[in-house]
Amino acid sequence: MRFVRYMLLMVVSVIAPLFGANVFAQSADTEVLKGKVDKLEKELTELKDMLRQQIQRDMEKEKEITSLKEKDAQKEKEIASLREVDTKKEKEMASLKEEVQKKEVVAGAEAPGEESSLASKSKMSPIYAKPFLKRFGRNTYLGGYMDFQFRATEDDKGDHGFAVDRFIPFIYADVSDRVKVASEIEFENGGVSDESKGEAKLEFATIDYLITDWINFRGGFILTPLGKYNLIHDAPLQDLTDRPLVDQFIIPTTITDAGMGFFGSLYPSELSKLDYEIYATNGVFRGLDADHTSHFGLDEGIRETRGGFVDLDNYNESPAVVGRVAFSPFIGLEFGSSVYTSRYDQKNNNQLTIPALDFAYQKGPFELVGEGAYAFIETDNFARSAVDEDGNPAGIADSMWGYYVEGRYHFMPSCLKSWAPKFFTDNSTFTGVLRWDQVQTSAIEATGRENWLRNRITPGLNYRYTEDTVFKLDYQINMEEKDLSNTANNAFLFSVATYF
Repeated sequence: MRFVRYMLLMVVSVIAPLFGANVFAQSADTEVLKGKVDKLEKELTELKDMLRQQIQRDMEKEKEITSLKEKDAQKEKEIASLREVDTKKEKEMASLKEEVQKKEVVAGAEAPGEESSLASKSKMSPIYAKPFLKRFGRNTYLGGYMDFQFRATEDDKGDHGFAVDRFIPFIYADVSDRVKVASEIEFENGGVSDESKGEAKLEFATIDYLITDWINFRGGFILTPLGKYNLIHDAPLQDLTDRPLVDQFIIPTTITDAGMGFFGSLYPSELSKLDYEIYATNGVFRGLDADHTSHFGLDEGIRETRGGFVDLDNYNESPAVVGRVAFSPFIGLEFGSSVYTSRYDQKNNNQLTIPALDFAYQKGPFELVGEGAYAFIETDNFARSAVDEDGNPAGIADSMWGYYVEGRYHFMPSCLKSWAPKFFTDNSTFTGVLRWDQVQTSAIEATGRENWLRNRITPGLNYRYTEDTVFKLDYQINMEEKDLSNTANNAFLFSVATYF
């Protein structure tokens, strides 16, 4: 046992130092490893901080990028909106240009894309804005228009049946680069014959000497620029069959007078335009003869005073002055102002002055037009006590007036173009129309001053196969304040008008 204990003691004494060294060695290694771990943890912490900072910077950059993208998207929307507006304006301008081109002079014998000198001058005066289908000779153009109608009135004594109102040939010519001739011949209601009450006359005939855009000379039988309607009265241009009441009784269209003057166009800005016409004429209104007969009337207003423009001014030797100024601030809007003044009686004592205003506005398929006129009539005792052709009291009143406002909407259902593309083409259109008319004529009768106030509402619908040919349906609702009879005189009208 002792030997065993002794041997164990020796073994322990030998092994113990060995284990102690290992323990001490392990302890030293642990310290080294711990230092390395601490260093790595510190580096890791620094890396985490750097990564966190980098992530934060990246997030800020992402926010900036997102903000920039939103701003870009907003700008793109604004640009798209501006492009849409520009496209819309371009379409409107193209539509207006197309309408203008359709109404300009077009010579059928010219090569495609070639513009005649006459056509180029159509922008300078409304009388040149006519379509022409054929050129004869060197520079002569023939064309015209006609219209016919069916009318049915509720009044048994009113007009019923068919009528060919007008057949109007045009003759225009480019005499030279500066000299132009324009004319129209009117055959109304079949012309002059034993079977009809029509007339055949020279509607107008002018010689123009073109100087420059802002001033040109015109002389001849001039289409009087009193209001706009008298200048553009052609039936194919209108959307209703009958002319406005103011242009029947106060500005009795068509008014033509012999004289001369100037016309031209100015361009105050890139978009605006100013047109003018001013003439001295014989004086077309001849309302009171020396024998005391008045041609003013309660029924016809000023209409029956027209006449005498063909011969010299032997009625009262007093000239008339007429002029019109039209301003267009941009394409689609125009304001016009005109005035006519002259002596109207054979004794040359009384003055007739008619100022008129007109406007036209178009935006896309919508149009609004109107015209108004007021006749200031000087009347002395001789005029106030005048008589009619039958010797009845028909004194001349001191004023008459009238106006109209007309709205139009152009449309073409796509289903019609699909169902019948040969009849409803890209050049075809429907137009819904509504016109309000009001006019007051006056006279001094045996019982005193008598006023006749006419009110009219006319809804209508028309179809244009092309711009030059129109089929019209109208219904006139008349409301007249003259007496208590309440006569029914509403009327249904169907008409066709075309250039040729």
